[in-house]
Amino acid sequence: MQTVIEILSNVPRVYITGLLSNGALAALVYFVVWKVFKKKLQHLRIQLKQRADFEQIKFEIKNALLTALIGALTSSIVLYFSTLGYTKLYTDISIYGPIWSIGCFFFMWLLDDAWFYWVHRLLHHKAIYRHIHAVHHHSIDVTPFTSMSFHIGESFLLTAWIFPVAFFIPIYAPVLGVLQLIGLFNNIKSHLGYELYPAWFNKGIFRFFASSTHHNMHHSKFQGNYGVHFRFWDKLCGTEFVDYAETFDTIKARKAEPAT
Repeated sequence: MQTVIEILSNVPRVYITGLLSNGALAALVYFVVWKVFKKKLQHLRIQLKQRADFEQIKFEIKNALLTALIGALTSSIVLYFSTLGYTKLYTDISIYGPIWSIGCFFFMWLLDDAWFYWVHRLLHHKAIYRHIHAVHHHSIDVTPFTSMSFHIGESFLLTAWIFPVAFFIPIYAPVLGVLQLIGLFNNIKSHLGYELYPAWFNKGIFRFFASSTHHNMHHSKFQGNYGVHFRFWDKLCGTEFVDYAETFDTIKARKAEPAT
């Protein structure tokens, strides 16, 4: 019981910190892209017709309050057991050396992407979808706030990979911090509603990364484009929409309206 009390005592601080930081970034991006530069960026809107309204944003923010709570609980559990020395997290890079620490970053990045892909596909199973994942898919025309709008069950499943990893794989603690920042950026980018990557992004080595268009098509077409960081799993499993590249190129080929 004492363990539970100590973990829960940490939750409010972590919850407020996470909600303020993630929420502030989502709000800032929404204000800049959807409000300040709305007309200037109109030609880069992925779905030309805007369907997201105030009611949708209220729905997303309400869900975000619960999503942040699950994230705070997960983080508090890992932090608590780290202080007791039960996890494999370490802060002295000399323990395993820089090569392991840097290599661990790329391994974790790929693991996070694989975990997301397969959990995401599971959540689309007809026996599960309407109970959990339908909450996130309430938003068809996605906004930066959609990046925080999940059912609490989905929020837990998408972050649960941290438990086996933290307890069994030696991880340089700053690596987790960097991965969290990348995840935050990628999540908001995926739900931006605008394609801000340059036209050449879908060529060469960068084509292996998922763009905003890639995930946006998942919300509008539903069954496909399940990956979030990379396109590897969608390509390998045949779940990428065949018109993805064409859609991306079409958006980038649009011309901005002349300034008046």
